[in-house]
Amino acid sequence: MASSLASLSNDLAELVKKSAAPIVAVYGRPRFNSSGVHWSPGVVVTSEHTLRHDDGIFVTTGAGDKLAAEVAGRDPGTDLAVLRVKDLTIPTTEQIGRSTPRPGDIIVAIGRNRESANAALGIVSSLGGPSQTWRGGKLDHVIRLDVALHPVASGSAVVDSAGKLVGLATPVLSRAAAFAVPHTTVERVVQALLAHGRLPQGYLGAGLQPIPLPEHLTKGLGLTASGGLMTVSVDQDAPAGKAGLTIGDVLLELNGQAVERPETVRPQLADMVGKTVTARILRGGQLMTLQIAVTERPRRK
Repeated sequence: MASSLASLSNDLAELVKKSAAPIVAVYGRPRFNSSGVHWSPGVVVTSEHTLRHDDGIFVTTGAGDKLAAEVAGRDPGTDLAVLRVKDLTIPTTEQIGRSTPRPGDIIVAIGRNRESANAALGIVSSLGGPSQTWRGGKLDHVIRLDVALHPVASGSAVVDSAGKLVGLATPVLSRAAAFAVPHTTVERVVQALLAHGRLPQGYLGAGLQPIPLPEHLTKGLGLTASGGLMTVSVDQDAPAGKAGLTIGDVLLELNGQAVERPETVRPQLADMVGKTVTARILRGGQLMTLQIAVTERPRRK
């Protein structure tokens, strides 16, 4: 028994030592640092909520190097921020590989503080499909963790028992448990933030109000949904207006996906900027389709 525990302890210590190579400590708030991963050359990803300011941020490596960091972009919805760091020569997470987790898999959240690597042992408690966070971000899938995270572990790398990356640890996307932001989500967000400094949000330019549909109408038209979104306002210069959507139309589907609540529209448009979405609508008791060229939501002045 003792030899088994010693073997497990040694294996975990070696796992942390190996997997901590791409991890940096990030200093962007008072009292506690957070952690970040060297995602690709000169690019560090960390937890957005831990950056209380955009200036004066720096990172430190396991070798003690202190390097200035510049914020390239933020996405509060997924709690991810991207930093550009010059002269960062430590390995990247690409060198430890990627992992697809299973419920019950042992994971280790590996971060870094001033003195050393920081590790927390836990398991993957459950997995879910694509989801919108309460902050408005889009996760490719939900990875819920059973792990205790110290504040410095925000932004740490969550790795499996082989040391492969599962995602980035965050305590703020759920009020009940820590999450790992999946590596697929991280990659998507990193590319967008490096290109735009933000995640472009799809925009229709229509005010929508949920309404129930009469049973005789849904049966007569063969509709599966019991409700839709009535158009109560339309900006004629916006994508919806240019496509011909008018006040009183009832939006039923976007690209074949039912829309019964206004909050379901934004996630469906998240990756559609610059693309055309097929809208199925109800107008005067007749079904119609419109092709809407989605643009980016105008930035507030």
